[in-house]
Amino acid sequence: MKKGIVSVIIILLFGAAVFYFGLVNMKVPAGQYGIMVSKTGGVNENIIENGKLMWRWEALLPTNVEIHKFDHGIFHSSQSLKGSLPSAEIYTSLIKGNPDFSYSFDYDISLLVTPENVVQLLKNGTVNSNESLKTYLEQNAEKIAFDLSKNIIEQNAENLVTVFDVEPAVEQLKMSKKFEYIDVKDVVLKKAKIPDVRLYKIARKSYEKFQDMVDALLGEAAKEQAQKILADERSVNRLTKIGEVLKKYPDLNNLLSNGGSADVLKALNNLE
Repeated sequence: MKKGIVSVIIILLFGAAVFYFGLVNMKVPAGQYGIMVSKTGGVNENIIENGKLMWRWEALLPTNVEIHKFDHGIFHSSQSLKGSLPSAEIYTSLIKGNPDFSYSFDYDISLLVTPENVVQLLKNGTVNSNESLKTYLEQNAEKIAFDLSKNIIEQNAENLVTVFDVEPAVEQLKMSKKFEYIDVKDVVLKKAKIPDVRLYKIARKSYEKFQDMVDALLGEAAKEQAQKILADERSVNRLTKIGEVLKKYPDLNNLLSNGGSADVLKALNNLE
C-alpha cells in the first residue's frame, strides 16, 4: 500500500515537473510578449503572453528553446531632416537676392509592429531581439521622414506655403505599402520649411542655358587653338626641312650670301 502511494506521489511530482518546465508563458515578464524559437521547430507563430497559459513540449528539451521577448505598445521617434535641393549653391548665385533653396522638417512619428509581423521579421532574419526591433523601427522612421518630406516638397512645388497638411502624404505612404510590416499610427509635423521650387526651376534653366553658351565658346576657342598649333607645327616642319637642305647642299649658303637669297628662300619655302 505504501509503495503504491509513493509511486503515485512520484508520478504526480514528475507530471508537475513536466508541466512546469513546459510552461513557456512563465518566462515572459509583464508588459512584453514572447516568440519561441526552437532547434526542433524553428520560429513558432503562437504569441506567448504573460498570464495566458501556454505549454510547449519543445521546452522540455534542454537548450532547445529560446524565448525572444518584445515590448508591447507603440514606438515613438523624433526625426529632423535638413538639406538643400541639388546644386542649390550654384543656382542661388544666378538669382537676384541669392534665394535660399534649403529645406528642414521636424517630426514626431509613432509606429507599431504587431506581434504577428514580428514573427515574420524573426523568420526572415530582420530582427532577433527587442533592441534590434527598436533599431529597425528607428531606421524606418528615418526613411518615412525622408519620404514624407519629399512628398510635401513635390505637393507644394507650384506654391510657396508656410502651413502644411501632412495627412495626404501619410495616406499616400500607407497606400504605397512600402513599409509592409509597419503600421504608421501617427505623424506630427512640428516644424517645416521648404524652398521656392518654382524659382529653383527658373534658376536651373538659366544655368543650363549659361552652361550651353560656355560650352559653345570653349568649343570655338579649342578650334582656334588647334588651328594655331597646326600652323605652328607646319612652320617648324618647314624650318626643319630648310635646315636639312642647307646642310645637304652647303653651296646654297654661298648663293644666299651673294644676293640670290630671294629666289632661294622662295624655293625653300615651297618645300612640303
